[in-house]
Amino acid sequence: MNEFRRLILPALFAPFLIVTGWSQTEFLPQNTFVDGPQFSVEALAFASDEGEQSRLDVYVDVGNDVLHFVNEANVYKASYEVTIGIFDTLNLSVGDKNWLETIETESYDKSISPKESNLSQRSFAVAPGNYTVRVQITDDDTKKSFTVKRRVNVRQFQKSRFVLSDILLVNSLTVEGENKVIAPNISGDVGGLKEGVTIFFETYSRLAIDSAKFFVNVLNNRREVVNADSFVQKLSGPRTPTFHTVVTKELGAGDYFIAIEAHPRQVNADGSVIEATGTTSHTFVIRWKGIPASILDLDLAISQMMYIVEKERLESLKNAPADRKKELFLEFWRKKDPTPGTERNELMDEYYARVEFSNKHFSHFIDGWKSDMGMVFIIFGTPSNVERHPFDSNSKPYEIWTYYELNRQFVFIDQSGFGDYHLQNPIWDVWSTRPRR
Repeated sequence: MNEFRRLILPALFAPFLIVTGWSQTEFLPQNTFVDGPQFSVEALAFASDEGEQSRLDVYVDVGNDVLHFVNEANVYKASYEVTIGIFDTLNLSVGDKNWLETIETESYDKSISPKESNLSQRSFAVAPGNYTVRVQITDDDTKKSFTVKRRVNVRQFQKSRFVLSDILLVNSLTVEGENKVIAPNISGDVGGLKEGVTIFFETYSRLAIDSAKFFVNVLNNRREVVNADSFVQKLSGPRTPTFHTVVTKELGAGDYFIAIEAHPRQVNADGSVIEATGTTSHTFVIRWKGIPASILDLDLAISQMMYIVEKERLESLKNAPADRKKELFLEFWRKKDPTPGTERNELMDEYYARVEFSNKHFSHFIDGWKSDMGMVFIIFGTPSNVERHPFDSNSKPYEIWTYYELNRQFVFIDQSGFGDYHLQNPIWDVWSTRPRR
């Protein structure tokens, strides 16, 4: 356990997995990062001008690092095909669109940067209801395809007395003459915005009122209100564009939920009161710069390094002052970065991709990263070969993971019969630091 490189890199660059026997867990190919989808998709519903249907706007944001650029006369070019399909609850198609996007840049650094991206958008007229939005992009040069699916509820706007559209997160808002120009935030990550995130939605009213009061609550993943404010909006007819900035600068990394409730109220001359309620909501996330998106708790991320860091150093990291802990964490990973001149630390991404995969597939009575299977997977990566024996008559269920290039084999036995697999023999070279049950 004294050398991180000895434990991780041989598995990191091993051949792709070959699985034999009964399949229960589909492993990651080597160098496959599970740090979120390969591109961002947003699907938002607004009122349509077409009868009683609603308008579903689908945004597709593709980072340059996903695409393969070709250098032509000192200009880097990439193109990709976009296919959007809208499917109802019976999986029947209710709309589809297909087109080609082309990107050009004179900068090689921009051609490989995840910070540079290309945004496109298409609209669909659909009836109110629940839908699945399926978006596929295909690189025109490599022919590699990536797919993202989103579920969306399209509400009834045309017949409602007072209703709010879905919320669009905004990266920046500029004014050109009488027009406001929006740069949408499709990823949902607002961590790079210093003061807060601007939100945009539309307010639809059929009431004889001229304003409404909006209450904005921001909740964390435990549904605790961490920020609350309100504002009054004048209503300009049946459709009012609404902008508001939600303060996020005091929020830490994590998943959040914006809940908006609008209350129009007007007292008429005859004493009667007009009032109604409109609601809308949206999620957003705050990620730390330079840290994988799966990391939301820094103390937990440090604990998860126990397979690759000596016990004394790990304790030192855990007990570091709060204002120094993040920098010390990043300093450790910077020294292990196989490509220090690039924005991405592939080794850190791979390590926490394995942690995330272990939590999704090996959790049982404990978190997957603490399990025997999780430990082996995090340290050695995807096995070269897996033999599964869940139904052998003369033995308990067991699996054999083989790593050909490392000349190592691990046998896991399910003693309880409930899928709780344990190593037949401990890994003595890492046993001293593994989690205790």
